[in-house]
Amino acid sequence: MQLLLDLLRSRIGSPISYCSIAEDLQIAPNTVKKYIQILESLYIIFRVTPFSNNIARSILKEPKIYFFDTGMVKGDEGIKFENLTALSLLKHVCGMVDFQGRPYALNYLRTKDGAEVDFCIVNDHQPELMVEVKRSNPALSRALINFNKRYNIAGIQLVLHLKREKNIDILRGLNYLSSLII
Repeated sequence: MQLLLDLLRSRIGSPISYCSIAEDLQIAPNTVKKYIQILESLYIIFRVTPFSNNIARSILKEPKIYFFDTGMVKGDEGIKFENLTALSLLKHVCGMVDFQGRPYALNYLRTKDGAEVDFCIVNDHQPELMVEVKRSNPALSRALINFNKRYNIAGIQLVLHLKREKNIDILRGLNYLSSLII
């Protein structure tokens, strides 16, 4: 389990394949899945699954893994910022569920051709807000634009190192996260 935890620490923000991890650790994929469930129940990690209207299909697709303790994350500040954003959005979504009784969920968006948006806040099985996370690139994400055009979902891009906010779509990451109701 320690080897799995160390492996997950360096795979933040990437879809996780249980079979791939099982090959790396030389254990069965079901064992990997059970270990991940144990780590989740201990509030060490949490999964963000891809959004799909078909719930059974979204469960089968590859989740992304994030840590509750951002100090556990291995990687550059961009990866750590993505984990911080995931954690803040999860707390926001849980707050909406707990305090307002609204059926919110945190997912991510991905198409068959690989276009991906980091996070999607879903209300009653309907995507409500897309969130793309960048370390320093102020250019608006192509995937965010395409999903917005195709599905008419509101979107924002959070940039960690942004000299100044250009418009409502590109925001200073820490300012936005601190404004969330948790």
